[in-house]
Amino acid sequence: MASTNADVVRRHFEAFRDGGVDAVAAYCDPEIEWRAVEGAVDDVGVMRGHEALRRYYADWLATIDDLQAEVEEVLYDSGDTVAAQLRHWGRVPGSSAPIEGRYAVVCTIRAGRIVSGREYETPAQALAALEELRKRTQGEARHVD
Repeated sequence: MASTNADVVRRHFEAFRDGGVDAVAAYCDPEIEWRAVEGAVDDVGVMRGHEALRRYYADWLATIDDLQAEVEEVLYDSGDTVAAQLRHWGRVPGSSAPIEGRYAVVCTIRAGRIVSGREYETPAQALAALEELRKRTQGEARHVD
């Protein structure tokens, strides 16, 4: 059975869970661009490359004990674009108090690797961003001479 782009996104987060930050690189283009939820506490702007994404994930691992994440639902999978709702969970450092959250991500996949990813607070925001991208892309296609 052929691998889908949604499978690449799933494996990316499984690798994070199972192998840590270094295992994630296998699913990311070396020049990956990633952005956390705009305005969130972890938003440092666009991160570029494996090392920047590695530092981002390492910061999360330092903030939440036993951090794990998974694709909870694929919201969109067409062409080279995937949108998914993610669930993450872990514990408050040094305690047994649980932490859990959800967010959405839109990823572009080429040649079996994630080349870009953008996080959103909600699935609706991710889907709205996809719609804006689609409109912009169609508008650019019409203006090509």
